[in-house]
Amino acid sequence: EFTLGFTLVAVVLQVGLGLAVALFLHQRIPGRAVLRAMMLLPLMIPPVITALMWKIMMASTKAGILNHMLSFLGVDPINWFGSTQGAVVSILIIDTWGNLPFVSLILLGALQALPTEPYEAARVDGAGPLQMLRYITLPLLAPFLVLAVMFRAMDSLRIFDVIYATTGGGPNDATTNLHIMALQFGFQWYQMGKAMAQAIVLLLLVVMANAVLLRLWNRAS
Repeated sequence: EFTLGFTLVAVVLQVGLGLAVALFLHQRIPGRAVLRAMMLLPLMIPPVITALMWKIMMASTKAGILNHMLSFLGVDPINWFGSTQGAVVSILIIDTWGNLPFVSLILLGALQALPTEPYEAARVDGAGPLQMLRYITLPLLAPFLVLAVMFRAMDSLRIFDVIYATTGGGPNDATTNLHIMALQFGFQWYQMGKAMAQAIVLLLLVVMANAVLLRLWNRAS
C-alpha cells in the first residue's frame, strides 16, 4: 500500500513542481544562470547524506532547524519522524528535494529545444500565455513529461536509501515499502523465501510500470 501510494504522490508532486520550476527558469529573469547552477547542488549529494542531513534538520525538538524556524511563527515542534503521517510526509519532502532538480533539468532542456514558430503564430493570433501553455507547450512537452514520469516512477517504486537512513520503515511500518520489507525478511528474520518473493513483486511492478509508460511515450512522440 505504501509503495504504490508513495509512488503516485511522489511522481505527481515532483513532475508538477518540476514543470513549474522549468517554466520559471525558462523565462528571462535576473540571475537565471546562477539559479540553474544552484539546482545541481542536490544532485551532487549522495541520497544517504541527503537523508541524514534532513533527519538532523527535522529533529523533533527546537534543536532541529525546521522546528526552530516554525517556532518563530508560533507553531509547536513537529515530531517529523515520530508519527505515521509525519514520517510519510518527511520521506516525501526529502525525496522531492533530492530529485526535483533532475525532473526540472529534463523539462528545462526540452523547453529550450521547442520550436519558436508555433509561439510566434500564436502571438499573431492574439493568444495569451495560458493559452500557449495549454495548447502549444504542454502538447510539445508530452514525450518529455512521460519520460520524467517514467524515471521518477521507477525510482519511487524502489526507494530504499532515504527510508533506511531516516525511519527504517517505521513508525509502525508506516514507511515500509517492498524494498524495506525484502530487507527485513532476508536479513532480520532470515526468511529468504519471503524476501525473494518481495523482491520479485517489486521487480514485476517496475517492469509493468515501465511497459505502460513506454507505450505512452511512443504515443506521445
